[in-house]
Amino acid sequence: MRYKILFFVLFLPVLSFAQLKSLSFKVGVYTPYDLKTGFMYGMDYGIIVNEHITFLLGTDLYYKDITNESYLSSSEKLGVKIRSGQRMNDWTAWHLPITGKVRVEFPLQKSPIYPYIVAGLGYGVTHVSYSMYNSYSERPEESSLTYYGGVWQLGGGILYNLNKNTDLLFEIMQNSASFDKDEGYNYFSTLNSSGVMFRAGIHFVFF
Repeated sequence: MRYKILFFVLFLPVLSFAQLKSLSFKVGVYTPYDLKTGFMYGMDYGIIVNEHITFLLGTDLYYKDITNESYLSSSEKLGVKIRSGQRMNDWTAWHLPITGKVRVEFPLQKSPIYPYIVAGLGYGVTHVSYSMYNSYSERPEESSLTYYGGVWQLGGGILYNLNKNTDLLFEIMQNSASFDKDEGYNYFSTLNSSGVMFRAGIHFVFF
């Protein structure tokens, strides 16, 4: 709840005064501590206060799907080589942080490059599912877990100006998302979805 209150206190006052808006789309690699390395997609909607400060509302999505298979044999049928195998298990995970951020840009004179730093707070959810297949049933044995809680992000990057309203974006950001869950009977469990994002994208400015 404190993250939501802080977000509204910081962001609502600027919505009535700022005129220029921005929209960014990003994709890259995410390296979470307790999950598998995978792709991280992102989108930021921004309210531009001045040439240095932009308030952002952003969402990111990490998704990773792994299927393990065992190849049992190979044979030739009708003149072609056929391999047979068995699906062993499926592992799927996704992590979704939603954050309010502040980006501070440092324009360089007579240069198309705009370095920046960005920091934010928000809320995140991580879900992991696992399916195990066997030879005596068509239906897999399935299990899953979900963790959620507060997140924070801190990073930096550059905007490379292409024209008046469009920039290329290159960014490195730490996403801190370590979640605890009460399991009952004085037990708890922890999942650390934190990691570093390396991403590139495109940034638009409009009225």
